[in-house]
Amino acid sequence: MSELLILCVDRDNDVGEKANIETPVVGRDAVFDAAVRLAFADPEDSDLNAMFESLRIYNEMRRRHQDAEIALIAGDINVGIISDMKIAEQTDQVMGITGAKKVILVTDGTEDEEIVPIIQSRMTIDAVRRVIVKQSKPLESGFYMIRRLFEEKRFIRSFMPLMGLMMLAFSISIFFGYSELIIGGIIGIIGFYMLLKGLGLEQVAIDLIHSLKTSLYSGKLTFITYICAAILLIAGTFQGALASSEIQISGVLFKEFENIILITVFVKSALWWYVCACIAPLIGKIINMMLEGEQIVRQWTVLFSTVASGILIYGGSECLLAISGVEGNPWAGYQMLFFSIISAIILYLIGVRIAEYARTLYERNNPQHNKERG
Repeated sequence: MSELLILCVDRDNDVGEKANIETPVVGRDAVFDAAVRLAFADPEDSDLNAMFESLRIYNEMRRRHQDAEIALIAGDINVGIISDMKIAEQTDQVMGITGAKKVILVTDGTEDEEIVPIIQSRMTIDAVRRVIVKQSKPLESGFYMIRRLFEEKRFIRSFMPLMGLMMLAFSISIFFGYSELIIGGIIGIIGFYMLLKGLGLEQVAIDLIHSLKTSLYSGKLTFITYICAAILLIAGTFQGALASSEIQISGVLFKEFENIILITVFVKSALWWYVCACIAPLIGKIINMMLEGEQIVRQWTVLFSTVASGILIYGGSECLLAISGVEGNPWAGYQMLFFSIISAIILYLIGVRIAEYARTLYERNNPQHNKERG
């Protein structure tokens, strides 16, 4: 048992995908063998350098007569929640095998900000070694970098389908003479993708697609409700755009706020279509959970909260349009906003109450559930 651990982490599991190495790998000889196998499989892989660096650090510790152990762990090719959970699980396994309390973390430097918190929550990190490979001038050429990029599976899976669809759509638009419309759509798709990446919502979108595929293969009702949601979103967008195009704005003052008023008209006209699109998959999930006898608690709260939010946004848009003189008078707008706030609060509290009742009823009918929680 060693107190200090030299830990090499391969987050995307190149060692498993390329060299069929089962992790965790513990011990100097085992890690060296894994490094050699990866070298034969892909000599250019950056994880290979990290593995040999971990071996160098281990040898250095041993020369200094410091008791240490070395290990290699890996995540999953699906980088994100799945890979990080595997890293956490394998870290616990290595700790159980070695009894280590301190760690020197060795990585290829690409995704340290995701790896470090996982290890740090379990062990004391004494040092982090980022292995950056020195490259010669020819290797730094643009052609080489592009070629390597197209060999990366994560890049291919993330960008190639998107780029392929956009290029196909663009070629079809040129053939039928709608190139300007498609260019705008392509820019919108790229912007939406960049927004997901920037806000860290890419995994949410991936989970949504996975849920859709699962519901299709398993024959669940949620697949139909997802299609209904997509149709409602399209219909709501069309309804909002149509209402915005028909609005007439009068008065010099409010023409300065024309864009705000048009957006408000769009939101008011499309709102309930969007609300229905949000709750349609939720209702499908609730029905599936009822049929399978699962506990339904959080879904009731989300359902009522969505409708309450819709009421609140509708009241706000009505108030804004009334103040601007587009619809009704300001006093009626203030009344609508007030009653919308009250109605939204009441509806939310009703949802919370129903969720509490559903939890109590489920626990009463399933006493075994209470024992497991206890």
